[in-house]
Order: sequence, then C-alpha cells, then structure tokens
Amino acid sequence: MTITSAERLNGGPAQIMHLRPGVVRLRVAADDSQRRELTLREIQVLTLVAAGGTKYEVSRQLGIAPRTVASHMSRIYRALGARNAAHAVALAHGSGAIPSRLQPPGPFVSRRERQVLAGLAHGLTSAQVAWCLSLSSETVKTHLQRIYRKLEVSCRANAVDAAIRRRLLAVVVDTGGRPIRPRA
Repeated sequence: MTITSAERLNGGPAQIMHLRPGVVRLRVAADDSQRRELTLREIQVLTLVAAGGTKYEVSRQLGIAPRTVASHMSRIYRALGARNAAHAVALAHGSGAIPSRLQPPGPFVSRRERQVLAGLAHGLTSAQVAWCLSLSSETVKTHLQRIYRKLEVSCRANAVDAAIRRRLLAVVVDTGGRPIRPRA
C-alpha cells in the first residue's frame, strides 16, 4: 500500500496524527461485497493470533493444519477488509467480533508510541508509519521494540490486542452507516 500526499491531507491512513492520542478511527469501505461476519472457527483463529500465536501454534491448539490456519486468516482479511493480522485484530475489536476482556491499565506509553500503535491498528508497515509520522524507519522500529517490551508481547497483532485490552487504544470502526452483512 502506498500512501499519497492526497491521502495524508484527506483523512487517509495519515489521519492517525490528527486524532486524540489513543483513539483510532478505522474506515471500512461501504461498497465491499466480501464483508461479512466471522465464523466461530475464524474467531477462534483470530483470537489465538491476537494472543501472539504463530500459525504453527494456532494449528497445534486447534488441531488443524498450519495451511488451514493461513487459509482462515486469508478469509478473515477478506471478511473484515483487513490488510494484515494487526489490522484484522483492530477491526474485530472495533466491530465486537472479538470479545474485549479488559485488563488492568497498561504501563506508561508515550504519545509517539501510541501513534505508532495507531499505525499498526491501521495495518501500516513500519515504513508507512515512519512516513506518516515524519520519522525514520529505524526510529519506528525502536518504538516498536519499546512497545513490545512494555506490553510484554511478541508481534504486531498481539501489540494491538494488548493495547486495546489495556485501554491504551480505543478503536472506532466507521462503516459509513452500512452494517456488516451476516454470514449466510
């Protein structure tokens, strides 16, 4: 995904800089015909990925093949309109697909680290977050390492999940007034 100057000015992914710290607004395209509710198995897979599980760990816990986990993740991305696992976790929390078991408030996370977390919730790469925040990629990677250490997580999806559960991020999903279609 390439972020253009027009997106930066017109409320695209660079919008992460203009919101209150800790609030992430995710826009979902209203014309996406693939959008639907997740199946129970997809919710199980996404919940385990959000908890930091790799496809191999998830496959062992659910008794399915790693390739099946990858297939479920592809369907989850299409169903939610997500770019990657971290984006899918944020969208699932925002739409209520993953139940939010709130945890005690998290450790102190700086404003810049919250902005980096918001970029992860938007499904951006480190380079894209760096561009949006006018930082170098190395600085973003340093912020990510600090976030992982503070939240005691090991991956982006796990970081977004932990930040939402510890009330460091609040996700608001804007579907443009169109509900997510139930699975037939």
